[in-house]
Amino acid sequence: MVEVYSPCGIVCDDCDWFKGIKEPHCEGCKKVKGKPSWGECETYPCVKDKEIEHCGQCGAFPCQEFMTRYDPGEGPVDAVIRAGMLAYRKRHGDEKAAKLDRRIRS
Repeated sequence: MVEVYSPCGIVCDDCDWFKGIKEPHCEGCKKVKGKPSWGECETYPCVKDKEIEHCGQCGAFPCQEFMTRYDPGEGPVDAVIRAGMLAYRKRHGDEKAAKLDRRIRS
């Protein structure tokens, strides 16, 4: 079962910072209210203002802002993969989406 799944589509349970393997430890976007150690998340307040669980539930998804927010180490393909996973997550739920995400990224 997925314990933490971020509004932007990251499976926190799979993240080395969330698991405490890398420092500084991150407690997940929801817990820190969109203010992780690296700065301030632009996605979190958008989702919060719209009163939705994640970007995939937004009527404007995938918006231009979402598609420009990605891990620089992974490049724009990161946003494309997360967009697809959020669409899948909306239709099939967190647990199935997390399982699929793990298979894709392994």
